[in-house]
Amino acid sequence: MRKRFLVGFIVLASASLVYRLLDTPVEKLRQDATLQRVQDFMTRHGSERPVAFVGDSLVESASFSPAICGRPVFNAGYAGAIASGVLQLVKEFDRIKFSPGIVVISVGVNDALVVDRRPFAESYQEIVQRAGALGAKVFVVSLAPIAGSGVLANAIDRSRFADIDRVIRQTARDRSIPLIDVGTLQTQASPQVEDGIHLSADGYAAWTGTIESTIGGQCP
Repeated sequence: MRKRFLVGFIVLASASLVYRLLDTPVEKLRQDATLQRVQDFMTRHGSERPVAFVGDSLVESASFSPAICGRPVFNAGYAGAIASGVLQLVKEFDRIKFSPGIVVISVGVNDALVVDRRPFAESYQEIVQRAGALGAKVFVVSLAPIAGSGVLANAIDRSRFADIDRVIRQTARDRSIPLIDVGTLQTQASPQVEDGIHLSADGYAAWTGTIESTIGGQCP
């Protein structure tokens, strides 16, 4: 009984943490910190047009190559990001005249944890549209697989998760933009850590490898 209570407490605490991370004030702080890094990057690199990754903690924690397609890589991912937050960030890119040569969009799993005020499909399609308006070649990344169980995996609305992945894939087809399909990851060990969502070292090797090889094969 005590063990069951402890497991339940951990699940509730983790779910509560996710909701706090997705709170608008917290997300705004993370967007502001990301924008400051963008401005620092622009100061250092001048008119260079980088490969910019936007998305959630999967992006933020990834170790991408320092350059792809001969362009420097800028990681604009931040933990807890949902589609409407990434949309706001891309709008800010336009405001501060940040002009990546390539934008890679990887967002959606957090939208399967909480329901945003704006439908995912609306925000996502506008992200893609605005990223393209920056003059960038746009790539979209499908949702990575989640484990059958885990503290965070158990909190996922799997029906919504599937719907979000379909939106990503359909948007790529409708707009004729490259889809980077990471729906399956070939790894020797589990691709996820114990929470069932975040990637293990093997998972990241497969995830980043798929993303970088797809972009490298279609350099603008």
